[in-house]
Amino acid sequence: HLVRYRSLWLRRYPAGSVSHPVGLKEEMKFFKDVSLVACFAEFVGMALFVTIGCGSAMGIQGSGDEGGSGANEEETTAGETTSMIPGYVLMVALVFGLSITALAYAIGHYSGGHLNCAVTLGLVLTGDCGALPQGICNFGSQMLGSILGASVLCAIFPSELDMTKSLGANSVGPKWHWWNALFAEIMGTFLLMFVACIAIGLAVFMAHCVLIPIDGCSINPTRSFGPALLNIHRMEAPKSEEPGANMVGAVAVASTVKVEPTVSDDVMGPSYWRDMWIFWIGPLLGASLAAGVYKIMLKLDEPAKETPDPEAGGYGYLPRLLGGKAQQDAGSAKSSE
Repeated sequence: HLVRYRSLWLRRYPAGSVSHPVGLKEEMKFFKDVSLVACFAEFVGMALFVTIGCGSAMGIQGSGDEGGSGANEEETTAGETTSMIPGYVLMVALVFGLSITALAYAIGHYSGGHLNCAVTLGLVLTGDCGALPQGICNFGSQMLGSILGASVLCAIFPSELDMTKSLGANSVGPKWHWWNALFAEIMGTFLLMFVACIAIGLAVFMAHCVLIPIDGCSINPTRSFGPALLNIHRMEAPKSEEPGANMVGAVAVASTVKVEPTVSDDVMGPSYWRDMWIFWIGPLLGASLAAGVYKIMLKLDEPAKETPDPEAGGYGYLPRLLGGKAQQDAGSAKSSE
């Protein structure tokens, strides 16, 4: 994200122009440093991401009790988007990964394709989001987009046909401790922030493969917030009896497995609200950590800029991407020799 968005933003906001995009007359702006088209792109992209990503988990039976990673008692909402069924994990992870890849290419030239307030925070910290007002407006647009996406899911899936029972909202499985999920969210978001280009979608896929059994995988606070908010009014809706799972590869929970007692939803609310802090603090910490590591790497690589000679190992271009100008120049120099 950091590598890709820096090049995208500098093309749109050239050095010395702060964050004034090309073609001011073509873009309505209510703040000096805010692009409305970027905000609208984040809004639409986030709505589509929640609709497709969470919808993939809602339509297939394989999470919660039936997935072997959810709650064992019907009155609790813990772990309803978690699963230990390999096919379910692979399918949902692929949908999330491919969705973020497609949407990043669709809106990346307008907003950088953040689609995640944790990503926006990381880019603000590194100075690659143009200006703080743009980051704040992107955040607001993402939140509204997440709510719209969850609303669309309410229209698509009747309550009794939502296999996650929660519009795909994240919650920690009762077999996992809160700190397991917190560290998983930090590292998953770190991975997301640390890669570039098409690897963004691959990183989302990889993170979901690891985190779905633990907490359904968020690594995106805005993706978690919309479904959790919209599912409140569906909690008391009558649900028809769900068919029993009959899947190859379903993991049966052994009688020797000790399940930690779960707090009743009647006492502290649904699990996806009790655990919501994890899906905010974890991704925001992970993104901040990735931004810090990126800054350190740039600082350590500064001496390379002072030695543009290819033989000395520095080309004066940051970052050095495969097939980039630095390596092409180096190849030309060697061929001429």
